[in-house]
Amino acid sequence: MVDIKSGTRFKALVAQTTAVLLTRGLEVEPVAVRDVVAYVVNTAAEKVGLDPEEAVHLVSPEVVADAIAAAADDSNEDASAVHAVRPVRLDARTVEVPTMALGRLVMAGAQAGKYAAANRDSRSAAHVMDLVTELGSATVSASGSELVEVPVGVLDELADLIERVLGRVDSGHWSICPCGVPHEQEDLDRLVLVAMSQDVGITRGLRAKADQ
Repeated sequence: MVDIKSGTRFKALVAQTTAVLLTRGLEVEPVAVRDVVAYVVNTAAEKVGLDPEEAVHLVSPEVVADAIAAAADDSNEDASAVHAVRPVRLDARTVEVPTMALGRLVMAGAQAGKYAAANRDSRSAAHVMDLVTELGSATVSASGSELVEVPVGVLDELADLIERVLGRVDSGHWSICPCGVPHEQEDLDRLVLVAMSQDVGITRGLRAKADQ
């Protein structure tokens, strides 16, 4: 396929697609948007027998946004492989979180990420690791303070992801070791369910401080 990514019309299509995605509550990494736009344009060019540069005008940003949104939809069985899509954070507020509680959040995120990775949900694993990185960055910026400013969006997304993992473990679809050979992993899963439920409660409780 011809590389068309340096063209003005292509860049405009990427920008328009990004804008459409934002109106749908989706924030997508720029490189991912560019790659999908390039794929759609090149595919259209092949179908109609045009050069890719000439086919850019045939593709609308809504069509590309539709393709990205469909790929990222949780009802799509391949959605777990779509790493670059995140919910748009509309709430710019922060919450003061005690550093000790922050450590619990990091541990909770790491545990959720471990389950997601073990059960081949690489999208959730990547997302939760991004959140853990943000929490770690907040800790570093606190410079020894007993309270750390954490974005409300981080707490919302972390709680949602932990609940997602919690639900799949509770239903028996996920396990810390999905090898299919029983070796008491169910006992560990039950213990983790209790800890995860507490983690969700802690995270939601901290987030609720923003509304007080």
